[in-house]
Amino acid sequence: MIDWLHTLPILPGAALVAACFVIPTLVGTVLLQPTVARMVHQERNPNDSLGLLLSTFSLYYGVLLALLSIAVYGNYLDAEDVAGREAAGLFTLYRLVDGYPEPLRVEVTNLLRDYAREESGPGWASQNRGETSPASSAIVDRIGHALLRFSPDRDKGQDVLHAQVLTRFGDFVDARRTRIQAARTSIPTIMWYVVLIGAGLNILVLWLFDLKRLTHFIIGGVLSLFIGLVIYMVAVLDQPFRGAHSLQPEDLAYTLERMAPRQ
Repeated sequence: MIDWLHTLPILPGAALVAACFVIPTLVGTVLLQPTVARMVHQERNPNDSLGLLLSTFSLYYGVLLALLSIAVYGNYLDAEDVAGREAAGLFTLYRLVDGYPEPLRVEVTNLLRDYAREESGPGWASQNRGETSPASSAIVDRIGHALLRFSPDRDKGQDVLHAQVLTRFGDFVDARRTRIQAARTSIPTIMWYVVLIGAGLNILVLWLFDLKRLTHFIIGGVLSLFIGLVIYMVAVLDQPFRGAHSLQPEDLAYTLERMAPRQ
């Protein structure tokens, strides 16, 4: 829904989102608040009733934002973990494949290096844009075909090694698939509508209070600023592989260094 946020650096993005909440709140306080407040001005002690309403509404809205924040941060950590498991699985494969006979050993180790090089560079950049690298997928297919073509010699114990390699290759592919899925998963659009409408209702209830203009400015400005920053945090953490805040391919880059050909 708000994918454009991922194209902005963190500070400008946060400032822009906060301004989108603070400015309408302050402008509305001048232009709309007097009219809105007349809706309840005939009530006796309207601020008491409105205080109860605002407290109750803010509680539920705050719980919603808190749950969203916890969920997206948990997803962020899971994405970081699966990227690390993918890199670890890749290096484990590299070590195990070293036990294969020629020419399979050279073929597969070169493909593993090509994958690490692609995914830590152009492939990661494609993922940062919300795309999947076709080159990486092709390399994984070639690795799988090369392994399946191999007929292990049981007398030399190659069947045990081959079984381990196929198991590790399956784990690696699962970790890669999970990372790709994590890059595509995001908060449903309906939840964003609820969050944004809830923010507007918060400000609308605040405008009903009979307060001095300066008090409205202070309370409305602080409340809308905080809501804007929390919504920005949820938005940028919702897609952990995109934008200036995204996870970096440090594990894959380190794995590529360790996979350098022997001199």
